[in-house]
Amino acid sequence: MLRTILLRKTFLFPLLCALLCILLSAFTVNQFASAHGTGTLTANRHRRPHPTATTGIGVTATIGTTPTIGVTATIGTTPPPTSQSVRVFVEPAAGEQPILDAINNAQRSVWLEMYLMSDTNVVQALEDAAKRGLDVRVMLEPHPFGGGSPQATLDALNAAGARAQASAPAFRYTHEKGMIIDQTTAYIMTCNFTNSAIATGRNREYGIIDTTPRDVQGTIDIFNADWNHTSEHVSEPNLVISPDNSRNDFVTFISNAKSSLIIEAEEMQDPAVEQAIASAAQRGVTVQVILPKPSGTDSNAAGIAVIKAGGALVKEDSQLTMHAKMMVADGTNAYVGSVNISTNSFDNNRELGILLTNNAVLTTLQQTFQTDWSVSQSMLAA
Repeated sequence: MLRTILLRKTFLFPLLCALLCILLSAFTVNQFASAHGTGTLTANRHRRPHPTATTGIGVTATIGTTPTIGVTATIGTTPPPTSQSVRVFVEPAAGEQPILDAINNAQRSVWLEMYLMSDTNVVQALEDAAKRGLDVRVMLEPHPFGGGSPQATLDALNAAGARAQASAPAFRYTHEKGMIIDQTTAYIMTCNFTNSAIATGRNREYGIIDTTPRDVQGTIDIFNADWNHTSEHVSEPNLVISPDNSRNDFVTFISNAKSSLIIEAEEMQDPAVEQAIASAAQRGVTVQVILPKPSGTDSNAAGIAVIKAGGALVKEDSQLTMHAKMMVADGTNAYVGSVNISTNSFDNNRELGILLTNNAVLTTLQQTFQTDWSVSQSMLAA
């Protein structure tokens, strides 16, 4: 009997041990699985999924990741535009205030590269900024068209503690209208800082206030190069720069228009761009152009004849002085800047403009154009 009991214990003991090991293993696995699952859910809850874009063959590719080998995206499509942080002001309604506010509220620096500056309130604001210790730098065109000299303004600014100098001699004219505040905000404009442009005059002008880092850095690089009389190599695709890329950018912008193209310009004096406008109208794009009403001989007459022959609609604004340089294509893309439609402006000047896709800015540009179009006078047939 005793032997039988011992044999049973000998058999049961290993069996009980085995069962105990199995139960412990199951408990451990379950706890690990639960912990792992909870961690995954937490990570997924806070992880932002990559946006996706559909390729031309219907395969969904993840933006920002390496595409799978063998999956081919559509060739020749335009990439999504770089996001921009921009605002627009419109003259003559805005007046001096956007400029004065920018200078008066600057914390570290005000850098200005300008064709003309005679507005005494702006000059005084720059002097005050220099006196309160800001890094104020100003470049002005020394020999503007029609005569005159900025030397007295440059001298006054230097006496106030700013650093002011004539613009780089490498260009026929420094016709840019640009300002950089605190190296964080770029003002890219059609307007000079004169009474007719921003104070008591009746100019149609636009100004873009841009805080997009890449755009701002590009304007800084241009300013530094011109300040130091060196070459710049700016490749920011939103910036339209003369004499670097402006002609190509204008022709490309106009040639890519599909349904509509509106233009406000001071000049129509470049054969290549005139032909691009005429070609757009010939392929069915609705082209509307507003130019200044001449006081005498119309220097734009030859260019007007070219674009009208292609089917463009042309009016002259007799209520405002049309000094703007603005285009909107298809209601989705815009240009604003200092570049005139003239050979000199494209090839010989320092100019700066910007390409835009911001919806609010586009709406303002289009609404302003329609107001101007409604009061402008159609060109009589030649």
